[in-house]
Amino acid sequence: METKKINKIEKLKRHMKPYDYFEKISMLDPAKLEESDRFYLKNFGIYTHKLDPGRFTVRIRIPAGRISVENLRRLHAYARSVGARVIVTTRAQMELHGLDFETAVETVETLERFGMTSWQTFTDNFRNIVTDPLDGIAEDAVIETYSLVLEMQKIFLKNPDFVGMIPRKFNTAISGSEMQNTSFFGNDLFFALAEKEGVEGFNLYAGGKNSETARPLDIFARYEEVVPLFRAVAELYREDGPRESRSRARLFHMIDRIGIDALRGKIAELYGRDPKHAGELRIRKSGNGRKKRLKNGLYAHRYTTRFGETDDHHFEEMFDLCGRYGIGEIRIGCDQNFYIPNLPEETAFQYAEERYDGIVACTGSKYCVYSLMDTKGASGNIAAEKIRERGISIGFSGCLKGCARHAFADIGLVGIRTKLFADEVERGVRLYLGAEYTHGKRAGRLILYSVPMRHLNAMIDLIADLFVQSGYKDFEDFSKEILNRYSEPALAFWLLLNFYRRHVVKEEDLLLPDGMAQEDEKSYFIDCLQASGRMHDRNIVEYLQCQEAFPFREAIIYLERACFKK
Repeated sequence: METKKINKIEKLKRHMKPYDYFEKISMLDPAKLEESDRFYLKNFGIYTHKLDPGRFTVRIRIPAGRISVENLRRLHAYARSVGARVIVTTRAQMELHGLDFETAVETVETLERFGMTSWQTFTDNFRNIVTDPLDGIAEDAVIETYSLVLEMQKIFLKNPDFVGMIPRKFNTAISGSEMQNTSFFGNDLFFALAEKEGVEGFNLYAGGKNSETARPLDIFARYEEVVPLFRAVAELYREDGPRESRSRARLFHMIDRIGIDALRGKIAELYGRDPKHAGELRIRKSGNGRKKRLKNGLYAHRYTTRFGETDDHHFEEMFDLCGRYGIGEIRIGCDQNFYIPNLPEETAFQYAEERYDGIVACTGSKYCVYSLMDTKGASGNIAAEKIRERGISIGFSGCLKGCARHAFADIGLVGIRTKLFADEVERGVRLYLGAEYTHGKRAGRLILYSVPMRHLNAMIDLIADLFVQSGYKDFEDFSKEILNRYSEPALAFWLLLNFYRRHVVKEEDLLLPDGMAQEDEKSYFIDCLQASGRMHDRNIVEYLQCQEAFPFREAIIYLERACFKK
């Protein structure tokens, strides 16, 4: 019988299950860690990298983002005692950064004494299951999902057959709330609030990742069906998921290989019966308000971090508020902020960060070796006035791993280093637009491959002004009705043309394409430019008329140099 090839990590798993490695951790010499050790350590929430071998991170699993005030106090006190930085992640967890190896191991043990865990928070595991931060208590909360999250977690957490044994990481989300301020369609599995024949439950979506939206499985799950269906998907992915290539091992790639219908059939086989067809989705977009009314008439307030960074003032102020109002639990959102429930409507914070809530930044180069820039610092330098006024969201990832969900924001940014427009290497971003994320219609598309950081604020302001000129009230509608009717090269040309008009020839006359799909996009823009009668537009037309193999190529190169060259 032919044996399938497997990647080197899969060979490690066959040599020794990650679960069995745990007892060896205390005997390791941190100066002699090998690549295999780094893989095994990740399964227990301990992360380091060969480029920075003396610095360790411990990631803490916080199911559904709910943490007791008592445990948060313990965690904060412990972090202070070991000199660790506390970071809030985009999966509603926390990380302790800057630890030596012995302290990292001690931290894992300390968390267990707190009734918490760091297990299975990295690498090939079911990661923290996320939901709406105000699950069960907000006025729009229809189904409380916390008990379901805990039951799903029991299937894999510390289970020898699951610890590190699935083909790749697996992200799960479930939301029983109508209003969504975070899109969950980038998860491998998403149970989205829905209704069928008068019964409230969930529609099931599968195969999402940070660059792709999950696809509908045409499955409706009642409350009591959620956990059995999750178990079926978990076992199916563990047994049949692709293991040949690390870069093609997600559930997304399994669906590409066998198709949605086949996946649905396999789920039904493991589930034991054919699931019901999908119901009507009940998701609406939420704004970025700092407070939200709860079912009990009180309010939850969003306590804003520094794009996930925290300090002692943040914790001390939150603890003081919780003590004053008898609050026993704090929630963490995937937007990297804390949510404090059961407060009066008018509650003032002294130390919460005064920043625009609509920006999510990944860990960044201060804390992650994969990131190509300090995304938190760069996000703080974004001129947010226009995007705040217009409710435009930004996801800023430091690399293509996409931890800030840049493909599920109105404007997506990915950090790069480039020499395209300067003699020396400089930092810049790739720019994504066109996401229709609230209902999972489509992920953002890569439009510009390189925008220097020195021009980023000008580009964001331009996009905001074009959105206003369109007349649409919601950026997703702007994406649907205008941006997504054009190809990526056409949009790249259009953005650069407007940047050129505003910042090179100093004109405020912006070109907004109409909402009709164009059979010949180049001819459409040539006609628009020829109608203007301006000399600089005629020059651009000459580049558009070049018969290059890739549409708009010569015109884009010309405009990029004119706009961005130092």
